[in-house]
Amino acid sequence: MTKPISVAPFPADYVADDALIARRFAGALDQLRSRTNRFFAKLLVVQWLATVALALIVSPKAWEGRIPTTHIHVWAAIFLGGAISLYPAWLGWSRSGLTQTRHAQAAAQMLMSALLIHLTGGRIETHFHVFGSLALLALYRDIRVFATATLIVYVDHLARGWFWPESVYGVLTTTVWRSLEHAGWVLFEVTFLSMTVAASLREMRELVARQIGLEKLNRDKDQVVQTRTHELARSEEQFRAFFNDSPVGLYRATPAGDFIAVNPALLKILGFPSFEALRTAWHSAPGFDGGRAQFLAELSVTDEVLRRDAVWRRQDDRPLHIRETGRAFRDATGKMEHIDGTIDDVTEHRQLEERYLQSQKVQAIGQLAGGVAHDFNNILTVIAGYTHLLLRDPKMTEPLRHGLDQIRIAGVRASGLTGQLLAFSRKQHLQPRVIHLNAVAAEMDSMLQRLVGENIRIRTVGVSGLAAVRADPGQIQQVLMNLVVNARDAMMPKGGLLTIETANVVLGPEYTRIHHDLTPGSYVMLAVSDTGVGMSPEVQARLFEPFFTTKIPGQGTGLGLATCHGIIKQSGGHIAAYSEVGHGTTFKVYLPAVDAEASAEIPAPLQDERRGAGEMILLVEDDRTVRELGCELLTSLGYKVVLSANGLEALDRFKEYPQISLVITDTIMPHMGGRELVSRIHEFAPRLPVLFTSGYTFDALGETGEVAPGCHFMAKPYDPAVMARKIDDCFAESRS
Repeated sequence: MTKPISVAPFPADYVADDALIARRFAGALDQLRSRTNRFFAKLLVVQWLATVALALIVSPKAWEGRIPTTHIHVWAAIFLGGAISLYPAWLGWSRSGLTQTRHAQAAAQMLMSALLIHLTGGRIETHFHVFGSLALLALYRDIRVFATATLIVYVDHLARGWFWPESVYGVLTTTVWRSLEHAGWVLFEVTFLSMTVAASLREMRELVARQIGLEKLNRDKDQVVQTRTHELARSEEQFRAFFNDSPVGLYRATPAGDFIAVNPALLKILGFPSFEALRTAWHSAPGFDGGRAQFLAELSVTDEVLRRDAVWRRQDDRPLHIRETGRAFRDATGKMEHIDGTIDDVTEHRQLEERYLQSQKVQAIGQLAGGVAHDFNNILTVIAGYTHLLLRDPKMTEPLRHGLDQIRIAGVRASGLTGQLLAFSRKQHLQPRVIHLNAVAAEMDSMLQRLVGENIRIRTVGVSGLAAVRADPGQIQQVLMNLVVNARDAMMPKGGLLTIETANVVLGPEYTRIHHDLTPGSYVMLAVSDTGVGMSPEVQARLFEPFFTTKIPGQGTGLGLATCHGIIKQSGGHIAAYSEVGHGTTFKVYLPAVDAEASAEIPAPLQDERRGAGEMILLVEDDRTVRELGCELLTSLGYKVVLSANGLEALDRFKEYPQISLVITDTIMPHMGGRELVSRIHEFAPRLPVLFTSGYTFDALGETGEVAPGCHFMAKPYDPAVMARKIDDCFAESRS
């Protein structure tokens, strides 16, 4: 076995990866084996011709009369040798490099050795042809070929040695041990040849790796030369491109803060047409805000990057929120030479933060308003209920009746106020259906004209093919009326033009990114525009806050726009205002478009109070006064009443009185709320009718305020007429 060549390793940077070495090594090996295939193709043909010549020499012609006779070995050499060698030789030329070609040629080479041994009568010298053939097969650098060759030799010696020992061993009789002896010598040579082939393959692989390393080293050196040649030229070009094309404002300034160079983005941010104009106006315009001197002082004593936020003004005097970063650069002595920094316009970011804080503020006020309205409705329920009962007393004198009637009227007004609070906080009960905003505006046209007066002209612009929306028509009418009233007040006393417009719009990601409560898609827009006095940015920032108004005391509650905001939000839409002082205001309402036909409005028929027939009703209410009132109202309507103060107690009462026909429950109670109570009761009686009551519906019925299927809702405050009608609806549905 030859000793492997020792190859000095290359530096790590110049060593090729294993995959590249494997590909290059496989390619070199394929080329070597293809050449070897063609070599054996020639060799097999030469050996065939040699066996024919040998047969002629060994088998002399015998003459008998005039008819010459040729030894049979000649025919064996011609035909058998041709059969052995011609097809593998053809494979070597036409299918070189293939695994099957190597094995076919290995088998043919060993069979030619067997034929040669046979032709020479089993002379021991000719057995060396076997060992020579094995040595030649090592040229393939494929150890698997030795297996094929060894198998051919062993099978040939075993078969011929058993049946024709004189053709292989030169003796008339033999034993199997002689075949094993010859096979052992073959295995001995194959073993050493395999070790040599393995070492040769390793050397080839190392040489391939070394060659690849040399090629890579040369390429890298050439690349370094080229890179260094172009590096200086490109460096200035790249810096100039970065400086000019950066979307962030970049500058270089003196230690005193004066600009030495600025990029186009910074000129655009500050609103200057050129660097000369900026330098001229710098000392009197945006640069020297109150905090920049401190910023420059801090940069003078540190090598770190510093950042600050400030408010500058553009050349057109508009406020500009900026975020500035800077770093000082020093010479070898440590003296500051210049400052490199960035200035980014964060005005939109600040506006988004302000909008978010405003929305959080409005949401907090809404939660407070909803909670107050809920508790206040419990009080109004008691006031309205007992007032209604007292007014039904035939013994009531007229003066007392008049006083009670005034209390009832005040209660109705208070109920309307709480309704506005609930609308703002998005906690009112909705009855949505599919409607067309054009139809809503047309129905209100004459009423709105009377509302605004003669000195204001109303123009309605409605597109044909307007998509439908799903909303409560009464609530949308309230929104439109509130917006029209605001527009009228903004144009008084001079009057003007009020435009009501509808359109199909598509809101894209740009709009919804700013108004994060919306998703991109198709919407229907309802716009109300006026030519009034307009609003300042400060007023617009507080526009939808409850109780905020610019009117004089006594002329506005400050709940109109807050109510509009709550109704539109609860309907899944969005409302926004666009205004400029002296140019008027436009309110735009966006509601999601639906692919459905608008339903015709069917007004609910009015019904007289109905009386019960002794049915048992479970009344669940945590407020004692409301609970007592409800019991009295239900009793006056002819029902039997079982009272409970919370859900847990009501569950026990339900199990105690299986004849209960209806459950009337508040939605928010301690220990167990109305929804959980109804869910537990429906496990035992799935079809039992339920009537929810609440000062608001948000926590009980979901974020949309819609009643769940199979349940009814009765808003507080309520009176016997409302209660009787709702109870009758519950029983009617349960019987159907």
